[in-house]
Amino acid sequence: MKKGTKLIISAAAAVTAAVIAGTMCAFAAKAGNGDVNGDGKVNITDITLTAAFVKGKRMLSDKALAAADVNGDGSVNNTDITRLAAFVKGKRNLDGSEFAPTGPVIEVKNGVTYVDGILVVNKSYALPQNYGNGLTAETQKAFNNMQAAAWNDGISLNICSGFRSYSYQSQLYWSYVNRDGQWAADTYSARPGHSEHQTGLAIDINNASTSFNGTREAKWIAAHCADYGFILRYPYGKEDKTGFMYESWHVRYVGKDLARKITDSGLCLEEYLGIDSYYH
Repeated sequence: MKKGTKLIISAAAAVTAAVIAGTMCAFAAKAGNGDVNGDGKVNITDITLTAAFVKGKRMLSDKALAAADVNGDGSVNNTDITRLAAFVKGKRNLDGSEFAPTGPVIEVKNGVTYVDGILVVNKSYALPQNYGNGLTAETQKAFNNMQAAAWNDGISLNICSGFRSYSYQSQLYWSYVNRDGQWAADTYSARPGHSEHQTGLAIDINNASTSFNGTREAKWIAAHCADYGFILRYPYGKEDKTGFMYESWHVRYVGKDLARKITDSGLCLEEYLGIDSYYH
């Protein structure tokens, strides 16, 4: 064997050894994006390519090496494989940090559902039978303030339906079912345990019927209720989101800041929180 040939073989062996050790670096030490094959996605294929490189089974281009070095230490090794795998499994970001929660944070405390800290009752989320004992003090105070302001504008507002117990809602709902059938009743009346009135945060004003729609009072409520911490809980055009017909008379207390944010967003509560409303 010639001397030149030995040098070539020695050089090749050195390269292979470097590859196996995962320390060959022909790129700047900067955290890669994990897209080793450059297809715009980070998935099992990228893990496979990186693993093959670390095992010395295949070479990677400089661009691919830079992408595979997800921890940015200037080398591609088992640490990068671990991070890629955790990312693809949805457990961690490529930098090793835990994924931030996506979507709403839903907690259930004593049978009551809170979404991002907001008590929620709809077709998807129910209350325990023994929950509630009247309008909350905050709700009553907010309504009193709204009522006084409306009076100053020549508008008379009164509560026609406030707190409803589980048993009362059950009687009401089943009377509607007997009268109109369950499909129809479900469009305008909540099943027991699914009524906002049981929370003590919801109020029907003046006249809980479609004849209230378009009245001076209804228009005033829509324009001003957020100033007192209320939202129109079942807005027009959101029936497929809330699960209920448009109710210009039904308001829900959420506090002034949140009421203003929801109202200005043009979203119903379900849309704002990113939740659904249907009987499961």
